[in-house]
Amino acid sequence: MENAFSYVTEPQPRMQGGDSRYNRLAQVQMFKEANPDLELEAKTKKVTEKLSESMNIIANEPSLAFFRIQEHVRKCLPQLAETKHEVQDLQQKVQGASFDAEYAANAVHEMHKSSSHFTNIQDLLKNSMFLKQQIDYEQNRSPNESSRSPVSGKETQPHKEMDSVVQ
Repeated sequence: MENAFSYVTEPQPRMQGGDSRYNRLAQVQMFKEANPDLELEAKTKKVTEKLSESMNIIANEPSLAFFRIQEHVRKCLPQLAETKHEVQDLQQKVQGASFDAEYAANAVHEMHKSSSHFTNIQDLLKNSMFLKQQIDYEQNRSPNESSRSPVSGKETQPHKEMDSVVQ
């Protein structure tokens, strides 16, 4: 029974921190061949080392990713904060200009609404000019003209020349 497997139950020694996975697997000998194959052992060692390296890379990949993210944030954050402050300043200026434009538009609308008031003012000015001209005419008129009413002292005939001046 040279090629047969024999079950060996040897006590397992405690591993040290520097031992690789291959050393751990090599020490556990559940199935020990009677005739060890050196080529198979070398291939097994190579596979277990590559597997160990792959596991190490996979385990450390998230740490590396977080490190890269941290590095990126550290480099870009000051520029991003400065840009944010510039955008906030521009937003305040635009909002102020918008309020000013809205206020001016409301003032123009209110001026359009007040056109009836301006028309009334214009009519009142025409009437006051007409009355002023009548008063001036009465004051310049000679005191002995007969067109005055004996009771009121006012004219009985309308002045046509005054109407043409007012209009």
